[in-house]
Amino acid sequence: MTDFEFLFALFGLLFALIVAEVSLKFADAIDLNMERPMGVLTPTLAFLLLTDVTNFWLFIWSGRHVLKVSWPAVYSGVLFAVLYLVAASLIFPRSKRSWRHLDEHYWSRKRFVAGAMLIVNLFLDGALLTRATPQWNDLWFYFYFPSYALALGALVLSRSKRLDCLFLGWAIFVNVSAGFSLLPHSRFGTQLLLGT
Repeated sequence: MTDFEFLFALFGLLFALIVAEVSLKFADAIDLNMERPMGVLTPTLAFLLLTDVTNFWLFIWSGRHVLKVSWPAVYSGVLFAVLYLVAASLIFPRSKRSWRHLDEHYWSRKRFVAGAMLIVNLFLDGALLTRATPQWNDLWFYFYFPSYALALGALVLSRSKRLDCLFLGWAIFVNVSAGFSLLPHSRFGTQLLLGT
């Protein structure tokens, strides 16, 4: 077993737990929709987390040629997975508390969920920036990296439903654009072999 196969098996298991947590809680929310309406914010936040963790998983794949089994690699990967798993666990209510609408739960938990995603993304962006420097005129770099981090940071701070919908939509658009190669790659990402 190569170093990458070991790491990918570990992170793949953690990724599966995160997806299962969101999927099962989403099914519970659908089941309880007549008693406790879902609204749009909570499902959108759940979808954002799924796109974000998928991009993290693809990031690990794109780094397969440099990843080695080491304390920093395993520890940071597990730490990020724990952040994602706790964030995934908080998107939907975990108990039978008297939430009349999932929007109420959203406002009480979205700062932690968006904050966890922001921490992981800032660390990964910082790690990438130690391997390459983006060119000042690489506009797609600013689209994929800083604008995404700004959307997550704005989600942490926002108290407006309208703004949250805007930031959620923007962040999802960036993730889906990157994942499906809908828009050109940044030269920075190409240089680092991201998305391959």
